[in-house]
Amino acid sequence: MKVAIIGATGSIGQELLFSLLKKKFNIVATYNKNYKIVDKFPKVEWKKLDIKINKKNYFKFLGSPDIIVNLAWPDIPNYKLKNHFKTFYYQKRLNYNLIKNGLKNLIILGTCYEYGKKNGKISEKMRAQPLVPYAIAKLKLLESILALKKKKNFKFTWLRPFFVYGKNTQRKTLFSLINEFHKKKITKLNVCGSLIRDFISINFLSLTIIKIIVLYKDFGVINVCSGKGMLLKNFIKKHLKIKKNIKKINMNGKNPNDFESNSFWGDNSKLKKITLL
Repeated sequence: MKVAIIGATGSIGQELLFSLLKKKFNIVATYNKNYKIVDKFPKVEWKKLDIKINKKNYFKFLGSPDIIVNLAWPDIPNYKLKNHFKTFYYQKRLNYNLIKNGLKNLIILGTCYEYGKKNGKISEKMRAQPLVPYAIAKLKLLESILALKKKKNFKFTWLRPFFVYGKNTQRKTLFSLINEFHKKKITKLNVCGSLIRDFISINFLSLTIIKIIVLYKDFGVINVCSGKGMLLKNFIKKHLKIKKNIKKINMNGKNPNDFESNSFWGDNSKLKKITLL
């Protein structure tokens, strides 16, 4: 099976490439500015792609793959930038072009922020009510592709990952800050320890995507989550290598994201059903 990964140079993309290579897929991957990643994966066929530059046939350009996984989306974690709406425009044009020119199976990474400021367990059946440009733009893209499905015959899966942790060289995350705290690169860490979130590892997300690829079906929207909430302070305790350092972390900080509730996690019923198929 030939698989194309759009936006493969990010942390999720690289983890996915490592996992796919173990399965011996025929892989095409795209890069834009981060060309140094190319040397890490010599067995991958690389294509330079800037989706702002329109192409007559993206599908042919990518070697007419059996399935495409689209991970590309800039400006994260700057969720409130208006530029996300420009990204929506380019993404819509890209995905329409792929389908029009023959793509039969498309997987796209969405976000749990599409649900908006909801509390408790969140299922795919709940109405999405995003509050920030990033999530609004993502939802607009989902709606545009669902509208296209009424006219074109293709398989489509929209993955909504919850809070992904793991090695991330592109940006600061809570997980990377914990590691920096351990290595004494930082001496202060302020967090809102009472928040409840659904944490999944980057490896879990990668393996889930591969499962969807192999099954080669039309799944629609899927929450990628653990199905349970965890206190932020407990997550930190779990991953802090020197446990006594917990006393040096301020757990009484404020949540910087006013667009999310204090307590929410994903319903993974659909995901479990799919992975057991």
